[in-house]
Formats: sequence, C-alpha cells, structure tokens
Amino acid sequence: MHLLTKWPFVRTITVTTEQLTAGILAQSLGAELDGPSELVCSGVSSISEAKDGDVTFMINTKYAASWKESKASIGIVPCDVAVPSHDPNTRALLRVENAELAIAYVLSLFMPEVDLPELGIHPSAVVSPSATIGEDVRIGPFVCIDDDAVVGDRTSIYPNVRIGKGCNIGSDTVLHTGVAIEYSCCVGSHCILHCNVSIGSDGFGYRPNEDQTGLAKMPHIGNVELGDHVEIGSNSCVDRGKFAATKVGEGTKIDNLVQIGHNCQIGKHCVIAATTGLGGSVQVGDWVQIGGCVSIAPQCTIGNGAKIGSKSGVMRNIPAGEEWLGLPAGRLRDVLRQWATVPKLPGIIAQLSRDDDP
Repeated sequence: MHLLTKWPFVRTITVTTEQLTAGILAQSLGAELDGPSELVCSGVSSISEAKDGDVTFMINTKYAASWKESKASIGIVPCDVAVPSHDPNTRALLRVENAELAIAYVLSLFMPEVDLPELGIHPSAVVSPSATIGEDVRIGPFVCIDDDAVVGDRTSIYPNVRIGKGCNIGSDTVLHTGVAIEYSCCVGSHCILHCNVSIGSDGFGYRPNEDQTGLAKMPHIGNVELGDHVEIGSNSCVDRGKFAATKVGEGTKIDNLVQIGHNCQIGKHCVIAATTGLGGSVQVGDWVQIGGCVSIAPQCTIGNGAKIGSKSGVMRNIPAGEEWLGLPAGRLRDVLRQWATVPKLPGIIAQLSRDDDP
C-alpha cells in the first residue's frame, strides 16, 4: 500500500497497485484524462516494449508518434504535445505539466519492497561502547562502528560497512554493503551511499623528497562533510581535505565511479555523472550539471547552474549559467562552430593550394 504524498504535485490518496486505474492516476497526478477512467494499470514500460495494461510516457512529439503502434493502455504526455491517432474509446492519455516527474512517481508505486537489514543490531556487528546509536536503527552483519561515532535514528546499515572513529551519520540514511567512512567524517540525514562508496580516504598528494630518492606523502588532516539528501553511486570516492573539509552540498546526486578530490566544495542540488573526476580544491556552485567522463583540473571554479558536456576536459573557470563542452572545454556555441568547420578544412586547404599555384 502506498500513501501518495512523496511528490509535490500528487494528491493525498491511499491506494494499492492492484487498484490502480487511469482515473486514480489522473486524480493523484492532477492530470487531464482523455479516455476511459476504468482502464487498469498493471505495470510500467517504455513505449516500444509496453504491453496491454502498461502505462508509458511520452516527453515529446517524437515519442508521441509511436503511440499508435504501442500496446500500452495508458500514456502520460505533456499538455502541449499532440498525440496522433489516439482513440479515447480504447486507451487513455494523462496530460500533465511534467511527464518525466509524473512517470517517476508512477514507477515509485511499482518499486518492490526494499530488503533492509533486520531492525536492531546484528550479533556479528562490532559496535564500540562509546558509539551513540539512535532509535529504530538497522545494523546488519559484520558492520564495524568505531569509538565516539554517532548513528542517527532509523538509519539502515547493510553488511560489511565500516564507520570510523568520531564519524557522525544522520537520521534516515542508508549505507549499502561495503561502504567505508573514515574517521571524523560527517554524513547528513536522508542520504544514500551505494555499495563500496569510500568517504574520507586520504587525498592524493605527493612531493619529491629532499634527496630526490622518492615521493613524500602529503598528510591530509581534514574530513568530509555530506549534506542532507545526498546520494552517491557505487564505487565512488570522496577524499578528505588536506586542511579543512571536502564538502558535498544538500541534495546533490553523484553517479557511480566518480572521484571527488581533496578540499572540493560542491554546492547544492548538483548532478555528476559516472566516471567523472574532480581535481583537488575544485569549487562547484549550486544546480550544476556535469556529464559522464568529465575531468576538471584542480582549483577550477564552476559557477551556479553551469552545464558541462560528457567527455569534456575543464582547464579553466566556467561562469555561472554557461554550457561548456570539449577537450579542452569551451563555450558550447564556440565548440560546435569549431567542430562544424573541421570537416571543411581539407577542401579549404586544397583551394588555398590551388590559389597559390603560379
């Protein structure tokens, strides 16, 4: 049973997936219903793979053109997108302001029950007597919680997680299997750290020693601070600061296999896609979007609301609100103009050569 209050546009009703109909979905989403209200929704799928009983979504006219061939019973579509060949006698359309948010809500209704650790502390867990453990926690097998650590209420910790000395974990946070949080680091409330995330490893800093026989390791005595509602994907790393904290702001979402260097400062509600690497002391503003495989050189500043395209190499500061792309990265419009010119260069060079002939 689901209480439909998670999404801001959803009206408060209680329903089970067995009761879902086009009419109930329209009511809960505040959608305009075009078609039979009694159609039962039994699943969610893409428009090309949907079968009878499924609900699907169309975000633009390209996908709306496929509605005629789709076997889906219910379609979610933006109010301003026309759907050709729709038969309101046999199938239903739900017209909404934001189709992607609406389908996210519908998907949440069909999420399987989460397999959380058992309530309480598993007998195999090692919890320091000086640690503070909140109420209604779930601590799974072989978890290690060191001295003076704090774990907030209702937090769930899966097997084989390590929480170092003096760490502070907020309430309602989920730490999946293999997460390692090193000493003195802080994780906010309502965070999700997926499998094998590393928080608070040493930053990467070495200098040649005096006699040039090897590399001297640079100590990192800062920590990591994650704000509330931060989510970090599997196998990502956030290194501790050299002097102060490496910080990730409230609501920021980080994909799998991302490297955040020491002393980075990442703002609120950013999204960082997989295999991206941030060098030390990078400053990222609020609401920044960073594509996959992006590399950002140390000490660069990325302004609020900036967007960086996939596989870009950022070597200088990006002003707020701008879109950059390429290697080295530049303003999107300039880079696209350069790329469009490259295929023409052989012909230009050949013409110049002919013009130079005596």
